[in-house]
Amino acid sequence: MLKFLVLSDLHLVDENETSHGLDTHLRMQKAIDWINAQHADADFCVLAGDLADIGFKGAVDPYHRLKALVDQMAVPCHITIGNHDNRDTFLSVFGEDLRAETGCVDKVIDAKGYRVILLDSVVEGDDHTHGGQLSQRQLDWLEARLAEHDGPVAVVLHHHANPLHVKVDRIILEDGEKFAQVLKTHKDIRQVIAGHVHFTSCGLWHGIPFTTLAGNHYNVTVPLKAGAKVDRLWGPAQMAVVLGDEAQTLVHFDNYLDGNAVLG
Repeated sequence: MLKFLVLSDLHLVDENETSHGLDTHLRMQKAIDWINAQHADADFCVLAGDLADIGFKGAVDPYHRLKALVDQMAVPCHITIGNHDNRDTFLSVFGEDLRAETGCVDKVIDAKGYRVILLDSVVEGDDHTHGGQLSQRQLDWLEARLAEHDGPVAVVLHHHANPLHVKVDRIILEDGEKFAQVLKTHKDIRQVIAGHVHFTSCGLWHGIPFTTLAGNHYNVTVPLKAGAKVDRLWGPAQMAVVLGDEAQTLVHFDNYLDGNAVLG
């Protein structure tokens, strides 16, 4: 059985700084400690963007700090970026070899009969409205990578594509319908997993399973009433644990930091 992990929304900052009062570096260290203790049998881990809190404003040190953290991980780690990141800064630290032929941080991972595709949904030349985008070049690349593989496929990217009917849809993936139509060219898309929204959701859109995870940073409440206040929460800090075989692809949500007391 394939087992892989997804972490998102790390929001790492410079040393001795916090983000919204949270020590995101410490939270990520706890995530790695949890992976090494509980999930060292995983085939790999994916980091799904918003690696740095203000990478889009020129921060560099968070990427160096992330590199040191990733070096501690007991399983191979694959990375793509989100709207809080800067593509060129990330690549300057992690290496230009991570830039795909699309010009973006896109990647294919083949393991145990599955193809896992990472997509970089950062808008080229974004003015940091924080929405997402897949270029036509990326969509063509994705379609070609899907056509090469007959078995099950999972896709991981930062931005959610399916409407969640809450305020965060203001910064959704642009042209999600085009993305969905490309996915539908393949007969066995098992999961599309995103971060970005800071809460957990599961849906079926165009017949394809779409999932979001809460991530390493704060969580948010999910008021469905128009105009309702959205509150930021301490946690939990959460990773997705994906288990896949021929018959099933299952996503567990593992809260590696949880404020709930354990009952005796």
